[in-house]
Amino acid sequence: MKTLKKLLFPAILAALAAYLFFNAYTQRSVASFLWAFSVVLMALAALTSFLRNTVIMTISIVVTLAIAETALGYLPALIAKKPDSGINTAKDKSIFAYFDSAQTYNTPAYWHLGQFGSQPKPGVFTAKKIASNGDVLYDTVFTIGPDGFRVTPKYGDKQPHRINFLGDSFTFGEGVADNETMAYYVGDLVNSQKQGAKWAPLEVKNYGIHGWGIHQGLAVLQSDLDTKANLNFVLTAPWHASRVGCADFFSLGSPKYQLQSDGLVKRDGYCRSFGWVEHSPKALRGLITSSKVFNLIQDSLLVTSDQDKQLEIYLGVLKTIAAESKKRGEDLVVGFIKADDQWFVGTYNNAKVIAAIKGMGINVIDMTLADKNELLARNYYIHELDKHPTGAANLARAKLLMNNVAQ
Repeated sequence: MKTLKKLLFPAILAALAAYLFFNAYTQRSVASFLWAFSVVLMALAALTSFLRNTVIMTISIVVTLAIAETALGYLPALIAKKPDSGINTAKDKSIFAYFDSAQTYNTPAYWHLGQFGSQPKPGVFTAKKIASNGDVLYDTVFTIGPDGFRVTPKYGDKQPHRINFLGDSFTFGEGVADNETMAYYVGDLVNSQKQGAKWAPLEVKNYGIHGWGIHQGLAVLQSDLDTKANLNFVLTAPWHASRVGCADFFSLGSPKYQLQSDGLVKRDGYCRSFGWVEHSPKALRGLITSSKVFNLIQDSLLVTSDQDKQLEIYLGVLKTIAAESKKRGEDLVVGFIKADDQWFVGTYNNAKVIAAIKGMGINVIDMTLADKNELLARNYYIHELDKHPTGAANLARAKLLMNNVAQ
């Protein structure tokens, strides 16, 4: 009986630890993992006096980390209670969007950490996003080629002309079908002789990926991939600056660049990286990078937080893309989408960024499709909860590009 009583408390702790470990796995919660680990240590301390002082000291450290992780987890909810910033333009602020559980995009089956950061795996993936009120934001398919980029059609065996499309999810075509991306429309307009006939036959290559920035576009051009083209087209917006500055958590593992005195940038490792993290086993890397404490450490040590400095590096990346294109004998066109006016917190604004790009001798097209991004027509974005461009917006931007390069 005495032995049974002695084992009862550790057994209860073991059951609690098992539940917490299960919750940590299903919810991808580092806080639950730390609480579970601390409970396991408590059970161990209750069972034996071996190294008890060391175990108790370890418990105190793990519990402290668990408290910090848990507290940081409540920050988004506290921030959400602040006055509305206006970024969510849905009339009913209680409505939110989520991905359907049966879809395969935005899952571990889709993503992997490649040489440019997060990148899709080859294959055909379903993508379905739903609003909490029942609206279907999109329901489509993303086809990823063997090189990890979205497929674009081929128009014969030999194409004397080629355009590289560099950018983020807008370039990739988030929420639209393979035949509704900007790259697809440009190829279709030219090769069907509807526009830009002098470019026919034309090959188009889509190097845009969800969450990417122009620094990844530069890394693609500097890589061993076959990127030889007549024209490099960069679709960009000021919000790429935070990605270039490694400020966004999803920039982990993406190429990091440092601004030089000549205004160009030089490769400087990887964003938000301690080196050993990228080389850790996938399960351990996922646990570490999900930690809010770890992300806080990254933010304080490895991130350019000042927006003006972020924009300066951003402009340096564009200048370097221009220099790279010139060295390769290729033209460069930048399609610029204005940010909301309230996005800027430093000395820059849309006009100042555009002027800086033009001041570098870069051909810039305003592709906002409105005088201000806040005034964008409803048919040019998917939903109030998702401002990615529709097929109509991609077609309009494709026509703007071909009007520019056909002159």
